[in-house]
Amino acid sequence: MKAMRLREGDPEEKAELEALTREEKIRRQENANIDFVMRIHKRVEEIVHDKATAESLKPWYMFMCKRPCFDDEYLPAFNLPNVHLVDTRGKGITEIGEQGPVFEGNTYPLDLLIYATGFEVQKTGIYNRIYGVGGKEINEAYGNGIRTLFGVHTHGYPNFFIMGGYQASFQFNLTFMLQTQGDHIAECIKYAREHGHAVIDVKPDAEEWWVQEVIAHRGKTTRNQDCTPGYYNFEGEFNRRQDGNYNGGFRQYHEHMLAIRGEIPKYFAFA
Repeated sequence: MKAMRLREGDPEEKAELEALTREEKIRRQENANIDFVMRIHKRVEEIVHDKATAESLKPWYMFMCKRPCFDDEYLPAFNLPNVHLVDTRGKGITEIGEQGPVFEGNTYPLDLLIYATGFEVQKTGIYNRIYGVGGKEINEAYGNGIRTLFGVHTHGYPNFFIMGGYQASFQFNLTFMLQTQGDHIAECIKYAREHGHAVIDVKPDAEEWWVQEVIAHRGKTTRNQDCTPGYYNFEGEFNRRQDGNYNGGFRQYHEHMLAIRGEIPKYFAFA
């Protein structure tokens, strides 16, 4: 019954929370996070037999700063005789030799190597350079903060459409969000073709409007910045207010898209 009351908004709990200062609320969140992570530590200790392996598997960062593994077979797998954890302590693999990966002079022979050594999401690397008008690479264009319309269009990069990137709506159901973006892109291309245009590019003022929308709906804490290096904070780089997802809700995100598609010439330039 208590759980039901809390979901409906327990008056006493609500009053207590409202009476707290911002610093007290943050401290309460931090303590709750520590308690939760310590429960994960205890679970690791209970399941993983080898103490050194268990220590390496314990998270030492805020919950959800890295994606937690909820699979029931993940931790027990480290008790199998043919499963070994090599903790590089953040250094990474030294090289890939003929027999297998090498770390600190030790070669680990294997028959099959699966490349799952980490990734950079929402960033473009040297292997994927994107140049716009005037030869400006997109990372240079984003030097002072990401600038898009819906996370899809960037001024100066005509006929270029981004899907699933930053400044788009945050959705656990990524497929649904991508479908919505795909529909929007198709409508933009359709409009350009039907009106005899070969080029479509978002206008700077439309881009600026969306940047401010993203900033207005961002969280008010430094959680991303405080996380260990990961895709929340550009692998540990400075995380600006606009460098994130649009958190105004998916319905509002979709309604903004529909509204702009009703006035496409106002927001896009054509050639």
